[in-house]
Amino acid sequence: MCARIVADSSVFILGKRLEGELITVPAVERELKDLRSKSQLDISGAKIESPSAEALRKAKKAARETGDITVLSLADLEVLAKALEYEAILATDDYAVQNVALHLGLKVEPVAQPVIRRKMRRVQRCVGCGGTFEGDICPDCGTPARKRERRIR
Repeated sequence: MCARIVADSSVFILGKRLEGELITVPAVERELKDLRSKSQLDISGAKIESPSAEALRKAKKAARETGDITVLSLADLEVLAKALEYEAILATDDYAVQNVALHLGLKVEPVAQPVIRRKMRRVQRCVGCGGTFEGDICPDCGTPARKRERRIR
């Protein structure tokens, strides 16, 4: 039996050939704007399927836990959910997507960039008082936050 691979848009934009049953989501299809990447999608024979509501809920929950929810698009969340649904390999170069995928225990296949080596947690850092928190405004002093990454051990 061949492996199932859920592909994000970078697979089709870069024209990467993958061995296995290729699956993607409608949001990825909508992201492909140029004729070449749309042709790559057609040539690949990828199935286009929406993720289940339950899988999408789990992907969003994991993205909130890692702090990546603020940088992920609908397409990113849908490919994560679809990979989770099938327990498939996720083909992506997006480091935030890779981070959430690793948090969910999914295997990642990089497209053109190296795969991340460790899990990260994005946190907000207050430029006023230096505290870390979730959200856009520091609850202690009201200053807007800046993003920072922390390593999960």
